[in-house]
Amino acid sequence: MPSLLAADPALLFWSLAVIHIAGLVSMLLARLPRSHRLHALCHHGFFACLLFVGVVTMLTILTRSNWWVWSGTTFSLMAVGATADLGRAAS
Repeated sequence: MPSLLAADPALLFWSLAVIHIAGLVSMLLARLPRSHRLHALCHHGFFACLLFVGVVTMLTILTRSNWWVWSGTTFSLMAVGATADLGRAAS
């Protein structure tokens, strides 16, 4: 597999930054209340972004690029952020 070292570092950085920001925004939108009319669309968008960030993480690991750390962190934040229960506990 070709190395990402041959790619322009600035282009790689900004491409990954856009992917990571889109993933984190989709996580926040996926937490909309179920009564919201865009809930299903946001859910599907989140899963698409999660899949895309996961694939990018695997590709950066396979190419032995140090960028995998950021992709892996974003993937973890998305998974935990979408499933965390931030509501108050009922007493």
